[in-house]
Amino acid sequence: MSRLLSICAAFALLLNVTAGAQNTVAGAWDLAINGPQGMITAGATLKQEGDKLTGTINSPQGDAEMTGTVKGNTIELTFSMAGPDGPLEIKINGEVSGDTVKGMLDFGMGQADFTGTRKK
Repeated sequence: MSRLLSICAAFALLLNVTAGAQNTVAGAWDLAINGPQGMITAGATLKQEGDKLTGTINSPQGDAEMTGTVKGNTIELTFSMAGPDGPLEIKINGEVSGDTVKGMLDFGMGQADFTGTRKK
C-alpha cells in the first residue's frame, strides 16, 4: 500500500513539474501589433513566479511596466501608457504556444491584434 502511495505521489509531482515547464512564458519577446495606424513593433520582457507575471513593454510610445497572470496557455497583462487625454490603460489577452503568442490588446476605445515570438 505504501509503495502504491509513493508511486502516486511521484507521478503527481512529475505532472506538476511537466505542466509548470510547459507554461513558462518568462523571457524576452518580439511583438508585432496591428494598430489602428498600421503595424507597430515592440518588445516585451516577462518574469514569471507561479501564475503571476511582471515585466516591461518597450514600444515607440515608450516603456511601461506590466502585471498580469498566466493560466494554462492564456496570458492576461495590463499596463498604462501616456495618452493625449492622460494615462491609457491597455489590457493584453493572449494564447501562448511554445515560442509564439497571439492575441488582442484592448485600449478602451478600440482593439488591436498582435503576434509575438520569444527571442532565443
